[in-house]
Amino acid sequence: MGTRRWILWPGLITPSMERFIVGTSGDGFEFSGLILQAHEEAPYVVRYRIEVDAGWRTRNLEVELENGGQRRLSLTADGEGNWSRDGQRLEQVAGCIDVDLEWSPSTNTLPIRRLMLAPGETRSVTAAWVRCPSLDVERLEQSYERLADGRYRYRSGRFTADLAVDHDGMVLQYGVNWKVVATSGELS
Repeated sequence: MGTRRWILWPGLITPSMERFIVGTSGDGFEFSGLILQAHEEAPYVVRYRIEVDAGWRTRNLEVELENGGQRRLSLTADGEGNWSRDGQRLEQVAGCIDVDLEWSPSTNTLPIRRLMLAPGETRSVTAAWVRCPSLDVERLEQSYERLADGRYRYRSGRFTADLAVDHDGMVLQYGVNWKVVATSGELS
């Protein structure tokens, strides 16, 4: 990775902590994260890596989840909405450009950067949603509304969260779920 940003998010409702790094990589960007999460009174460790192109479209995702054993998920996307897992096409997420990792606020940056909304503008997207801890992949209808500079409203079904982001589009606060406690480096 070239230029890098580091972010630390504690969970405000669910006991968790995420160390997130985003950096330039080739013609795009690479996200990597380490999540320590309690879920139904069980501890989990999640490691992930996401590669996106210069247009902030997801190209690769690798997730490793540990809880007594280890499970892995690897997805590849062409940036045009075609996804595969282990060489097999994933029809259930056909047309999705973004990936959304359930236990992380990091992936909200992808549509925020890709859509480049003007204040007051709203856009709907469909993401390939990686559920945790199952690592199942589902379609997730979402919308992003840019409320003002550095402020967005995220909606999915009946769920709504206001997001605060910085000049790089990195999530500083995600509703009542996550809030940055430390950040360093520059991406722009």
